[in-house]
Amino acid sequence: MRRSGAILFLILLAIAARELKLGESREIAATNSAQVHVIDGDSLKIGTEEIRIAGIDAPEYRQLCGDGSGGEWACGKAARDALAALVAAGDLRCTERARDRYGRALSDCRIRSGDVATALARAGFAESAGDARFDPHEQEIAEARAARRGIWRGPHLHPADWRRAQRPGP
Repeated sequence: MRRSGAILFLILLAIAARELKLGESREIAATNSAQVHVIDGDSLKIGTEEIRIAGIDAPEYRQLCGDGSGGEWACGKAARDALAALVAAGDLRCTERARDRYGRALSDCRIRSGDVATALARAGFAESAGDARFDPHEQEIAEARAARRGIWRGPHLHPADWRRAQRPGP
């Protein structure tokens, strides 16, 4: 009995490791920007693979932010445009680190000039996703906040708070 229990345990462990892709990273690459569809400031598709950039949370496409003068601006569209401009530089490569609850590949993405999440945070189009598994880009976010770049030019909701506010109430 002990032997069959141990064998069953090992089989289940192997299945779980395969499903969770433990210890494995997978590169998802686009050799030109035509293969990439930018969804919003932190999500894109390479071919049929949906990717969420790890470690950051960018404004949602329909999200508005304060402009510092009492008005609003379309910060979500601007965040998407910033990601699209980075992707247009070409040679996008994303390394899957995990999967989110929606099945998207949580990935570190790079272009020729460097890390995409770092560039978005530095430009003021991302906050920390608050996920301890990934770099929170605290220094770049602090620099953007101090310089009042992007979303930091005025008041705004963290993207996670904005999403919660959009959900229909009970």
